[in-house]
Amino acid sequence: MTGEKITALVWLSLGAVMSLLLEVIYLRARLPLGGGHTVAFPITIAVAFAFNMVLTKTARLWSSHPAIGAVPLSVWTVGFCGFFLAGDLGSVQALGASAWAAGLFMAGILGGVWPFFSEK
Repeated sequence: MTGEKITALVWLSLGAVMSLLLEVIYLRARLPLGGGHTVAFPITIAVAFAFNMVLTKTARLWSSHPAIGAVPLSVWTVGFCGFFLAGDLGSVQALGASAWAAGLFMAGILGGVWPFFSEK
């Protein structure tokens, strides 16, 4: 594997970590409505699906080997497990056991494996 391919995978992995961080931060986002009411708006679940699909497709451009194409998804999954197992970070819970967290995990995994089953 050339240095260019390794550098590309490092950047894709960094993108996976940064997207996961933002997805976890904004997972419990709420939209304000009139009268002081709010509604849950977990848009990051859809973002996780779409962005992990893009990361995996891009990684597959660098190598036809499935393990190489799965590097960004693997980094995202390890990071998710790290957030999930971290528990409380100070006074804030990073990623609790909730339906939103399960949805984020499933969407991220499905988006990451989708390019392996949808060939050109």
